[in-house]
Amino acid sequence: MLIDCYECKAKISDTAASCPHCGALPEDSDRSLSVTVTDLDMRFMTIFWFMVKASVAAVPAVIFVYTAATVVRGVLTPMFNL
Repeated sequence: MLIDCYECKAKISDTAASCPHCGALPEDSDRSLSVTVTDLDMRFMTIFWFMVKASVAAVPAVIFVYTAATVVRGVLTPMFNL
């Protein structure tokens, strides 16, 4: 049977674990499914290369933050050194 989602008012199945449109859990959350991660089996080299890629991906963010701080400092310094 289709019911109205209490969050977004979309028509959803009464047996759905959550609303496919907005992700709201049913009002009686006893029906929701629990997820338990027991073990994550990864090789060392996989983790190592992931960390290398994450470090390289962070470089543009660091450059952006440094540039923004330099610009803000350049604008604010003359204002306070009157």
